[in-house]
Amino acid sequence: MYTLKIEHCSDQDFLDRFRVDLSNSGEEVVILSPFLSSNRAIHYYQILMTLTERGVKVDVYTKPQNEQPESLRALYWQVEKALMQSGVSVHTRAGMHEKIGIVDNHILWHGSLNILSHNNTRESMLRFESTDLVQEIIAELQLGLERLSSEPVRGENAGTDDFIDSPACLICNGRMISYEHAGMWICQKSPDCAGSVPLSASHQLIGDVKLIPQVQVSCPLCGTPMEISRGIFLRVACPSSDCGFSLNPRLASSLLRVLKRRGVV
Repeated sequence: MYTLKIEHCSDQDFLDRFRVDLSNSGEEVVILSPFLSSNRAIHYYQILMTLTERGVKVDVYTKPQNEQPESLRALYWQVEKALMQSGVSVHTRAGMHEKIGIVDNHILWHGSLNILSHNNTRESMLRFESTDLVQEIIAELQLGLERLSSEPVRGENAGTDDFIDSPACLICNGRMISYEHAGMWICQKSPDCAGSVPLSASHQLIGDVKLIPQVQVSCPLCGTPMEISRGIFLRVACPSSDCGFSLNPRLASSLLRVLKRRGVV
């Protein structure tokens, strides 16, 4: 039986909890925060400087200035400069939306909260301790941080097993790739095959579902063992009608690939 603990943090709890993990870091930190704001990033400058001074490598990924909200653009360079003066390597990724923190290739923070810009928003983050899951996320996002992962980066030429969590194309019955920015599943054989389906309609493609009860992943909100179901899709969700929590599809896919390698699914 594979057991994975998931810890849930609200926006009010996250800053202190995340800074504890940062303080204990001994190797490297990766932060993906699409937006940068001076009033939030200022809470991190000192601890990030302390980390880099003792040899911890820190990488921050964010959107370029022209993709920042108008209210944040004027101070964008000020925040970037302060991060770099703290010893941080700042990288831009156009179109990014992932909010992630990775500590020492083992601790994963994943959720809806912009680490370096959130301010009194009702967002949250999930905390995992799993080197395998970190490696999956790094490979999935293709960050170019090969030193963090021994797993091959998945792309359009990935094998069928890597698309176990995707629907079958309605035209050629091949596997499809999720393009979240377009809101579509698109056949991996595109443009040779024109198969596509909206992400919002994906639930209509689920076939017969088989539960895999031997995998115990507790819901971070109510503690109920979450169900991992297999159909055309694989998903991880809380079965409690009073809760209804489910993992982000990309995160669930990465977790299920870890379980598959372990022979659990």
